[in-house]
Amino acid sequence: MIMKYFENFCKGGFAFGPYEDYILGYWDEHTRNPDKVLFLEYEGLKADPSAQVMRLAEFMGCPFSEEEQKASLVEEIIKLCSLDSLKEKDVNKSGKFYDFVENYALFRKGEVGDWINYLNPSMIKELLHDLHEKLKKSGFSFKYYNE
Repeated sequence: MIMKYFENFCKGGFAFGPYEDYILGYWDEHTRNPDKVLFLEYEGLKADPSAQVMRLAEFMGCPFSEEEQKASLVEEIIKLCSLDSLKEKDVNKSGKFYDFVENYALFRKGEVGDWINYLNPSMIKELLHDLHEKLKKSGFSFKYYNE
């Protein structure tokens, strides 16, 4: 069963098309219009959430004041938007996403790289090879996407 879903995912048979095309669409738009499209990576958010939230606020034209930073507003926002907090929202405990995935299934551990625990080694190799081939051609930063 998982192989069927994996093949569909790689071919773009699910919402948002092939994953790498989805990434590249936003990456390309970000490189053309960096003042209009902010490109954030989950791995970067996990590595330094405070810096990324402050970067987002700056991008939106609403930077945090020194007073707001001292009052721990950034940390409060991070806690409010955390996976643990989102998992507890009623809307995420029931219902379906695109009629084929239960909402609660969209929230796993929230750990960087945990996805490899759901695929076998050949699937990982195929996915990463395809991803790297397409991303290399675009000039995409591989800061968080290393094999």
